[in-house]
Amino acid sequence: MWTRIFSASSNEMNPKYRIVLMTALAASSGLAACVFAQQPYPSKPIRMLIPSPPGGGTDILGRLLQPGMVDLWSQPVVVDNRGGASGQIAAAAVAKATPDGYTLLFTYGGVLTTGLPLYGKLPYDPMRDFAPVAMMAHVPGVLVTHPSFPAKTIAELIKLAKAKPGALTHGTSSIGSSSHMNMALFKQLAGIDMLQVSYPGDAPALVALLGGHVPFAFNHVVAALPHIQSGKLRAMAVATAQRVPNLPEVPTVAESGLPGYESLLFYGLMAPAKTPPAVIAKLHEAVKQIKQAATVKQRLTSMGAVPFDMTPEEMGVFLQRELDKWTKVIRAGGIKPE
Repeated sequence: MWTRIFSASSNEMNPKYRIVLMTALAASSGLAACVFAQQPYPSKPIRMLIPSPPGGGTDILGRLLQPGMVDLWSQPVVVDNRGGASGQIAAAAVAKATPDGYTLLFTYGGVLTTGLPLYGKLPYDPMRDFAPVAMMAHVPGVLVTHPSFPAKTIAELIKLAKAKPGALTHGTSSIGSSSHMNMALFKQLAGIDMLQVSYPGDAPALVALLGGHVPFAFNHVVAALPHIQSGKLRAMAVATAQRVPNLPEVPTVAESGLPGYESLLFYGLMAPAKTPPAVIAKLHEAVKQIKQAATVKQRLTSMGAVPFDMTPEEMGVFLQRELDKWTKVIRAGGIKPE
């Protein structure tokens, strides 16, 4: 046989058998690929990118998923912190990754809903380049005032602002942050003009508020709660559509006179676009199960985070609606990045 496949005068393969051998090799490699494709997901380590440094809220919430996924699937889940560029570095890496479910993005909402209108151009398309997987939680914002501030309700605050346009000052975190967006939406819906004082983060803004350097600001419930309970700050309204468990007596901004007001700092899991629906479904179910664990529920509560549940389809609709809303707010306010 081998003397027929190779010519007698040389070691070169007989041309008429070369085609046969190449066809057999192609068939065997195709079979191997088919067998590999049929392996159950996940069959190798998963990498979860987080667009912030270790220790922040996004990192803490994302890492809550890690042990649960390992327990469910007996596969390593590697957390890869890639902070910088307002989340663009991590998001771009996931957007360009192979859509097989082994590279995921755990992110805060701004990476998907305010980055594009704020910067004008991103190295990824927040709607086309990702497949929604599951929501994790949202952290409510609360409008807090210094005790010396005379207004005790939203209506009184708006009345003061309209009486002296541009005279009232308020604190915010950095441009494009959740506290900044909360206040931008508030001012536009109320039709008021106020002077903004920006700080390099929510913590410095809170310190300024406690010191009476600014009279009021939006901040996260979990950070503001101890100061509200001690009487150092006064809670005026929460930014969510419903009242929050930690402050049940505090009304929402919407029920206080600005109907339609809602601003959510939310966190969720995304995959590259074109990830197979079966993989998305398995990931979604995993997140859903993990959130039911008592230890995870307790950790979310301690952070002031509220579990947030949506199907992948509902999440896609929600993200598009949020992108449209914040695009209008940013454009109407002429907001530019720092």
